This record gives sequence, C-alpha cells and structure tokens, in this order.
Amino acid sequence: MIETLRVSNYRSLGPEVELGLERLSILVGPNGSGKSNALDAIAFMRDAVVDGLPAAVTHRGGIDSVRRRSAGHPNNVSLSARLRWDGGQGEYAFELTGDRFEEYRVKTEWAVVEAEGERHEFTRVGLIWEGPEGLAPALAHEALVLTTLGGDPRFRPLFEQLSKMVIYAIFPDTLGRPQNFDKTRPMRSHGENWVSTLREMVKDEALKQELVVGLHKLTGDIEDVRVTRAADFLVAEFKQATKGAKSKRWFSARQQSDGTLRVAGILTALLQEPPLPVLGVEEPELTVHPGALPLLFDYLRQSSERSQVLITSHSPILLDCADVDRDALFVVERHAGVTEIARVADDTLAPVRSRLLSLGDLLATGALQLELPFEAESA
Repeated sequence: MIETLRVSNYRSLGPEVELGLERLSILVGPNGSGKSNALDAIAFMRDAVVDGLPAAVTHRGGIDSVRRRSAGHPNNVSLSARLRWDGGQGEYAFELTGDRFEEYRVKTEWAVVEAEGERHEFTRVGLIWEGPEGLAPALAHEALVLTTLGGDPRFRPLFEQLSKMVIYAIFPDTLGRPQNFDKTRPMRSHGENWVSTLREMVKDEALKQELVVGLHKLTGDIEDVRVTRAADFLVAEFKQATKGAKSKRWFSARQQSDGTLRVAGILTALLQEPPLPVLGVEEPELTVHPGALPLLFDYLRQSSERSQVLITSHSPILLDCADVDRDALFVVERHAGVTEIARVADDTLAPVRSRLLSLGDLLATGALQLELPFEAESA
C-alpha cells in the first residue's frame, strides 16, 4: 500500500501536495476540482515505470498536458510514493524538467528497497548514476532507470508493487461490447479485458458465487453469470428473471443497463485474484441507483481489508457510509486553475462525531472545505 504520496505540478495539482493515505481513502470535491488528477498521478507513476516514460506521457496527450504551467512557464513535475508491503517497504521518486514546451527530461530519480534485512538504493541525477556495485543501467534523458531494473532481485519487489497499482474508471460501453481474449492481468483500468478476467473468475466456484451474490444484492434480479464465445469474441451473459415469465433467461452484457454493467465491472475489479496492492475507483456512484450505494460501499470497505482502496466521489450518500475515525477523508478544491488537497480538519468533523450532522450533510451544505490558507498561483 501507499503510505504517503507526494505530487508537485502534475496537471492541475499545485506544488508539494502530500497525502497520507489509509487502507480506505476518499477524495471529495466538485466536478473539475482535480480529484481525478490526484489518482491519475498514481497511474502515471505506474505507467511510466512499467510501460516506459515516453508511452505514459504520450498516452496523456504529451508533456504539456501532464505538467502544470505557471505564468506561462513549464513547472518541474515530481512524484514520490512511500510504500509498504508484506515483508518489506520502499520509496520511489522522480522529477521531470524541461526548458521549453513539449520538451522534458528526467532530472532526478531515486529508489530504496528494504526487505529481508537488506537495504538497496540507487540515485540518478541527469545521466549520472549511483547504485549497487555491478549495476550499470543504460541512461537516457527520457527514460526511467527503474523500468530496466524490474528484473533485478534487489529492486523487483518495488517494481512489482508499482506495476500492480490500478486506477479504475469503468466505462459501461467498453464492458457491453464483445471482447477478444486478453490474458493480461490484472483487469485494465477501463475494463478493456473485463470479459477475459470474468471468464477466469467464474471458473472458481467460490469466487463466482461471491460475485453472483453481490450482483444479485445490487441489481435485484441477477441469478448467475457466464462467459460464452461468439466467433472470435468473448461475451458476458447474465441469467435474470423477466416480468411475467416463469423461467429465467440469459441476457448478454449489451442488453444490460449502464448501472448493472458498471456494478459488474467494479465488483470484478474488487474480487479479482490475486488482490491488488492499490486499487482506485473513480466516482463509484456514477450510473448506480442511490439505494444501492450503501451496499456498494460495503464491498469497497470489505475490499480494503485485502487491497488499499482509493475513491473519488461527490456523493453525499456514499460519503455517509464512511468512518471518520478510520478512513482518510480529503477535500479537493481548485482555485485559479490550481488544485489543492488537504485532509478534513478534526474540528470540521466534530458535529459528525457528535451525531449532529452526517458527512453527507457537511458536503451538501458546503462545510467540507479546505481550512488552510490558500494562496493561488497563476496557472
């Protein structure tokens, strides 16, 4: 899990944004405040290490879509994460700089891994490398060193933790279409390999039953799930009762509502094996019936016992399910184009602890606001 995340100038995020994360952390703020940018910073770190920095930058529309500008000048982008896992801990950080628009290079990169009583560390400044004896990775201005060290046993634990962090923004349209078989695991962020992931899940009877029970509770009419083949494609199907019919019928994913598909996608992400160390869900309340949100939150809560779960939301109903003494609750605000994030102050939560108001009440009345002075920079 990520214990501390530090981000500077990533997209709309301002300088030195620091989040101390818990097993379940919720980022709350209106549309356009920058909630998604905070979670995408985690996804960017993962993509830059696993797929390569150029691919991660290109996927997001180029470096000028990644870094925040100030007074017309590009800022340095820096990301840092302190992680802990069974048997070890580590930290990874890098900073990108550039003198002109559409130009970038790695200014610094640093990693440390502590496991089995040993400590391994490397530091890179520009094209100057300092690390364990016997390691001499090739250096390039637009490439991260950790990408090439993923197979080294000393740094593999850190690489594997970063590679298994997934931020989910489930698209019902993606889930509704027949999909080609994809052996890639875990499930991808938009559900591009959802049917293939589901196909493996339903082979495990216990896992399938857990999924079906969750779908039935959240939708009210799903009794079973399966994956069939249509030509070269895989199709997810759900067994449901129909009004006035004595028997139940199988319906394809394409025939399901957006809410049903999104719930199915989120549950698949939460229940997939092996569990992910870090799992983010963008606005789980979207397209889901308000009455089902407390139950959906229960699944998010249960999942936080085996994965670190990060959520963005602006739903008072979902927020009412949170535990102010156990979960990390952050308020996200944007001023003059700059996003600031801070944990909700204890005095703001006092009425909730006294049962005078709920978290949803605070959100609906606008009482969940940054309490620290904010001096906005020009964007």
